[in-house]
Amino acid sequence: MDNKALSDILKKAIEMEEKGRDFYMGIVKKVENNAAKKMFEFLAKNELLHIKSIKDFYKGLVEKGEFPETDMSRFEGVRKEGLLIFARDISELEGKIKKSDADKEACEFAMDFENSGYRFYQDMKKKTADEKLIKLLDFLLAEEKVHYEGILSLYTYLTDSANWYMYEEKSFPQG
Repeated sequence: MDNKALSDILKKAIEMEEKGRDFYMGIVKKVENNAAKKMFEFLAKNELLHIKSIKDFYKGLVEKGEFPETDMSRFEGVRKEGLLIFARDISELEGKIKKSDADKEACEFAMDFENSGYRFYQDMKKKTADEKLIKLLDFLLAEEKVHYEGILSLYTYLTDSANWYMYEEKSFPQG
């Protein structure tokens, strides 16, 4: 794959992540559930980290003709902190949380969005042999997966709270 094709793919990835951020910020205004608001705010902020990483790669490609090394571990704390928000809010607000159809639909759309991002990055990975780009794509794939799992957890809580609590507390029926 030549630099022009890679450049086009990275531009598309940036565009996709920007749409993701806008999408999540729009959802924040529509959902009623406080934990859902915090989850989608976290996802919107996280999209900014993705955009920065992709732009750094793109800049290296344009300026030096190659992808720069990046330290993806800098995002670990942000990812873990954000995913704890949801679990903490649920336990603190039990019984006070609204569960609306709009919140459930927002989760369904968000899961579809994360799945499409995952497929896009998988396709990109199949088309390159560049180890640095593969490292970026592996990071983005892992992020899309984590986002999906967080949204799925929220969706499960909204649609099946009893099983969500059982799973989260690891208290499966004995029999």
